[in-house]
Amino acid sequence: MKGTKLAGVIILIAIAAVMASACGGGSSASTNPKPTAIASSDISKPNPTVLLVNATTAGVFENYYAILNITAKNEGADGVVIVVASITQAGQTQNNEIPVYLTSGSAQTVKLVFPLKWKGGDWAPTVQTEVP
Repeated sequence: MKGTKLAGVIILIAIAAVMASACGGGSSASTNPKPTAIASSDISKPNPTVLLVNATTAGVFENYYAILNITAKNEGADGVVIVVASITQAGQTQNNEIPVYLTSGSAQTVKLVFPLKWKGGDWAPTVQTEVP
């Protein structure tokens, strides 16, 4: 029985010595590569474009709305893009925006509604996309 305990202790010491040397305890040089910085221009981002803007109106008098159906396409990496639209009427501008998740190569149509008070004359929409 004493011989078995002595042999077990010797085996445990040998295993501990092997594991300590395997963990790099005997070497001063590191084998891990240093982290490198990536330039922000090298990071893959979404690249959205506006394909189509379909502008319509609905309602009468105090319940008058401009409705923009906007189709945006992503030619870059998957990610969130922001569709930003504005309506200008009689020198006044209203803004609205919506975040949209677009996968690479996909297109999606979103709807933005602008409440308007009829001021006469034409109104003009402007639409663009942004990457946050």
